[in-house]
Amino acid sequence: MPFVRPFLLVPTLALLVAPAAASSAVVGDVAACSIGHPALKVRVSGFKRVAGQLRFTLYDRAGWLRKGASLKKLRVPVTGSAVEVCVAVPGPGTYGLALHHDLNADKQRDRSDGAGFSRNPRLSLMSRPSFASAEVSVGPSVHPIAIELRYLHGLTVGPARGS
Repeated sequence: MPFVRPFLLVPTLALLVAPAAASSAVVGDVAACSIGHPALKVRVSGFKRVAGQLRFTLYDRAGWLRKGASLKKLRVPVTGSAVEVCVAVPGPGTYGLALHHDLNADKQRDRSDGAGFSRNPRLSLMSRPSFASAEVSVGPSVHPIAIELRYLHGLTVGPARGS
């Protein structure tokens, strides 16, 4: 059996581990999450393809899904099969988060794009989710949530097929 020098294994192991660590890094308003300010730490999964951009739009009850009434918008690239994003909020309170997966990063809504909302309410072509079905209470620190993306399949909306 050949002798393997242990000091040669360390750089090799670091190369094997580095890509996994980079894909799980938190992006977005990182400072808010790292110092514990009011924020949503969102884990997004269920991608149709690992491509494009995610657009997060934060609302309060009064502005829920109304054009021009958002509290914050944030865009981040899709970097892996699951993405963790920190979204700072104005302060403790109740918020709703809408998510758009722009597959081709053209800043337009296309039939192939995906969508999601905080608390993962059921989606339909006939109506938008209510604020009550998507509301999340955020206290004085970081609140973790998970959003599973949904895509259009004919006349239904559901998880990406094959994911």
